[in-house]
Amino acid sequence: MTEKPTTGAYLVIQMGAVGKRVELWKDLTTIGRSRDCDIFLSDIAVHRKQASIVWTIAGYVLRDDNGSNDSFVNGRPVQEKLLNNGDQLLFGNSQITFHANEGTRPFQLPVSRGHELHIGKQPDTQPQAIARLELMHGHSVVHRIELFDGMTIGRSSECDIFLEDLAVSRLHITIKELAGGEYEIVDNRSATGTRINGRAVKRAVMHDGDSVQIGASTFVFRVSHT
Repeated sequence: MTEKPTTGAYLVIQMGAVGKRVELWKDLTTIGRSRDCDIFLSDIAVHRKQASIVWTIAGYVLRDDNGSNDSFVNGRPVQEKLLNNGDQLLFGNSQITFHANEGTRPFQLPVSRGHELHIGKQPDTQPQAIARLELMHGHSVVHRIELFDGMTIGRSSECDIFLEDLAVSRLHITIKELAGGEYEIVDNRSATGTRINGRAVKRAVMHDGDSVQIGASTFVFRVSHT
């Protein structure tokens, strides 16, 4: 049996000028277009079960699970490859950077949150609310990002979502989940401020449909029930 990952490795998923940081906290992390994958890519060019990142004694290994030679590392198709810090992974149109050497606090992936907590328990039949931010370009949704308590957004690559925008502070905002299941946005004394529906806020509870402006980026807050 392999050891538990302790290296603090993480991935950065590129979404234009926006990057989403995802910690590697499992022995095996699955990637694909299926919601059952640990890392869900909403990219029609990606297979439902595209690839896996497996922890071994030697380090993290990328394994192509589709057999179509369309998982790439640094521009070359691979079936299986030991990953090095800074490697560029490409699945369909989705570009991901592997980082191997920074110790950070692991967190549970939004797309798989709660799965481990329900092992051995009766399933909860009550509707579950899923909150997300939708990154907008004009009137079109560019990407959907599920929220979790303590998520950070800023210009630092240490943030869970980082924005390559000089108008954005390194740790611009923190999103907190409240006891009633609502989400509150907290501005961390940013230089340019945070706006919800055009109004500057220091902290505010978000409601479905709210527009959140951070630098040049606009997000819409959404809540759905499953």
